[in-house]
Amino acid sequence: MFPLARFRVEERSMSPALGPGDYVIVNRWAYRRREPGVGDLVVLRDPQYEDRFLCKRIAAVSESGLYAVRGDNESVSLDSRSFGPIPRRLIVGKVWLSAKAGRR
Repeated sequence: MFPLARFRVEERSMSPALGPGDYVIVNRWAYRRREPGVGDLVVLRDPQYEDRFLCKRIAAVSESGLYAVRGDNESVSLDSRSFGPIPRRLIVGKVWLSAKAGRR
């Protein structure tokens, strides 16, 4: 498996940092030697629809190893406030680089 993967942002939950149509490069190997930490920007599998991906920020880590994730634009974000904390297995990797839509 190649360590980097490209994902397209489909939602407004991370605006203004990321918006619909933006792309992120995700390091899928970022958490091989360490666990995700508070503040990390990650791509995860949607816990409600596992064929869909979300871009969120780690807001908290529980002692039991569950992760609370939130969007920066809380007024429109579907995140752990609606679907609860997520297990580590749903986290695809850490956002390494982003590109705004319309820029070259």
